[in-house]
Amino acid sequence: MRVLPWAEFRSDLPEDHIEDGAIIIQFGGKSVIAAIGEMLTRFGCEVSEPIYAYHRGWELNVKAGRHRLWCQVTLIEGYIFILQQSSWFARNFGRYPQEYIDVLKRLNTELQGDPRFHDVQWYTSSEVLSGSPGSTTPVLD
Repeated sequence: MRVLPWAEFRSDLPEDHIEDGAIIIQFGGKSVIAAIGEMLTRFGCEVSEPIYAYHRGWELNVKAGRHRLWCQVTLIEGYIFILQQSSWFARNFGRYPQEYIDVLKRLNTELQGDPRFHDVQWYTSSEVLSGSPGSTTPVLD
C-alpha cells in the first residue's frame, strides 16, 4: 500500500488572506481548514479549532478513534494540504492504522464531491509542488 498524504487543490471558498500594504496580517487558508474540519467532524473525528501557523497557514489537531492526526493548509498559488499521523514511529516505518487510511479515503471522497474544491491531486512529500501529475486518490493498493 502506498499512502499519499499531501494534496494540491483549488477552492472557491472566500479568500481570507489579509495584507496591509506590504505587510501580511494573516496568511490565507482559514476558511479552507474550517471546511475540512467540518468534514472530519462529520466522520466522527474530534477536531480542534483552526490554529494559526503564520507563514505555514492553518492547522488542525485531529483524533480519529485512538489515533492522533495533524493537518495543515497553506495557500501558495493554490492550496497545499497534508494529513498525517502525529506518531513519528508510525510515519517513518510505514505503519498506517486503519482509522488513518479510512479518514484519508473519506476526506478525498468529500473533497472530490464538494463543488467548493477543484482539481484535488494527492502526492508524497517528494512529489508535492513538483509539477508532476498527482493521483486522484490518497491510498494506492
